[in-house]
Amino acid sequence: MKRTSIVGLIVVAMATMAILAVPATAQLTEDDPVERGISTVPGIIEIDDALRGSTLFRPLTLFNATEIEQAFEITFRGDAAAWLSVVDPADETTVVTELTDPDGSGVSALIRIEIPGDVPIGDIEGQVVVRLAPVERDDDDTGVAVALGIIIPVRLTVTGDQVIAASIEDVSIGNTEVGLPLRAVIAIANEGNTQVNPEFTLEILKDGQPVSTAITANLPSFPGEQKSFEVRWDTTGAEPGVYTARISTTFADLDLGTEERTFELLPEGTISRLLVFEDLQLNGEARAGGLTGLTATVQNPGQADTRGTLVGELTQGGNVVSTFESPPFLVAGGETLPIPINLETPDEAEYSFTARIVYGDAETETKAVTFTAVPAATEAQEEGTDASSSVPWGAIAVGIGLIVLVGLAIWFFARRRANGAVPPPAEEEDPETATVTSDT
Repeated sequence: MKRTSIVGLIVVAMATMAILAVPATAQLTEDDPVERGISTVPGIIEIDDALRGSTLFRPLTLFNATEIEQAFEITFRGDAAAWLSVVDPADETTVVTELTDPDGSGVSALIRIEIPGDVPIGDIEGQVVVRLAPVERDDDDTGVAVALGIIIPVRLTVTGDQVIAASIEDVSIGNTEVGLPLRAVIAIANEGNTQVNPEFTLEILKDGQPVSTAITANLPSFPGEQKSFEVRWDTTGAEPGVYTARISTTFADLDLGTEERTFELLPEGTISRLLVFEDLQLNGEARAGGLTGLTATVQNPGQADTRGTLVGELTQGGNVVSTFESPPFLVAGGETLPIPINLETPDEAEYSFTARIVYGDAETETKAVTFTAVPAATEAQEEGTDASSSVPWGAIAVGIGLIVLVGLAIWFFARRRANGAVPPPAEEEDPETATVTSDT
């Protein structure tokens, strides 16, 4: 075998090992099929008139195409990557890097796009990269983690021209009772490319006479977003009866008109109150010698805003370790509220936490969760875990492969030389005694 053949073999082997060492997610393209295990809504984000210096939001829903819980990891690529983030739709500010679909029904969030004020006008692109949390391969021993993924292209046309446009999609007001706030809900679609804080004026009239006026303008409406805004009237001390609510809306310099709705203010105590204790869950892992976090979920299926308090007790081996009482909380009609719980778990042991919601003269059913507090990880263990999790196994595999190939090449040439296939280098002859031969 010629030396060039050996070199070629080494090059091919090195290239093959390098490809195998790269995780599957590094091969993602915009044409990857959704059948790989992830589907998204939308499949592409395109904005034609993105204003410089503006913030935009677009909804995102992810599905894992299975019936089991699965986490999604989200990263960004491309020229617009620094402008992109995923935020909690509840507040539009809390950044999240991982979303979990509990059962294949999907999980939703918002893509936030923050366009700098000094960016050049023109087209710019980015990518939202969504991956299933990686799992280890079972069919080989490479140790390379493989994650399925998909890309959502983001294509923006940046402009410097401000467009202000909006419309009222809906206005709703329900009956309430004395002592409970009247809630007027106005849904507005921002059809321009400019962030605006709409202003609402709520005027309350009885028998045609003004009773109260409230003005609200403290929440933003983002470009391309449809959002519901709420204006409240405090009914404390008001007389029961039939009233008229007159709602006027302005959007920057635009007058979106005035809407009127009639409602009834009922005597205090007419509307029944109800809270439902939906769920009680452990947050992560319980650690001995520290605080253990849980979350209670409370729902108000009725119309009346209802105040409640969560009370409970922590037991170990049937003995009460501590009691818990949350600060009073208010759950609006038709809403669901998470209640954070922090408990001291001093020992490495099994604990039970039992809780209920008390509201007015009533209380909910009792819920309980049992968990085991494990030893707290030491700083050295945590550092070791971080270090081991970041080991570049692909690079190590390539390095080992190169060493093996070089060793084989040295052994191969040494063996050929020993068998006489490769002549040893000729000893240098003395110029004065060298013999010159010729075929002629």
